[in-house]
Amino acid sequence: MRQLSDAEIVEVLTGNRVGVLALDGGDHPYPLPVSFGYDPDADLFVLQLEGDDDTRKRRCLDRDDTVGFTVYEETEPGRRWRSVVVSGRLVETTYQAAESALATLARSAQSVPNPVTWSDASAVTPFELRIEDWSGRAFDVSGP
Repeated sequence: MRQLSDAEIVEVLTGNRVGVLALDGGDHPYPLPVSFGYDPDADLFVLQLEGDDDTRKRRCLDRDDTVGFTVYEETEPGRRWRSVVVSGRLVETTYQAAESALATLARSAQSVPNPVTWSDASAVTPFELRIEDWSGRAFDVSGP
């Protein structure tokens, strides 16, 4: 196992579109898979959360906006993979402010939904993850 450089972390974040967001769920962590976009030029990390103000996600964020986010990829099936963990604060933003990062998501998606009506939920809200720290690791399984 080895630590990833900042350039390798950016490579993982820009090369992937789905990760696991971990919220403070009170008695238990609340992890959920979400699509995200990262624009390294603007250092802008955005995602969208569906649901209105009374969802568990919103209640968790109202309690504590500090979150963790994990992205991982298998670079050589069964032999090599990389993971990145990002931590910071998740704050509501606007689609205009999030545009460049959402564009990175749209460029690599196989089918691009309308970001305002991304799901069947009545409300979809863009959020910026204001990165406070990140780290990454590469794992290589040796052997036959």
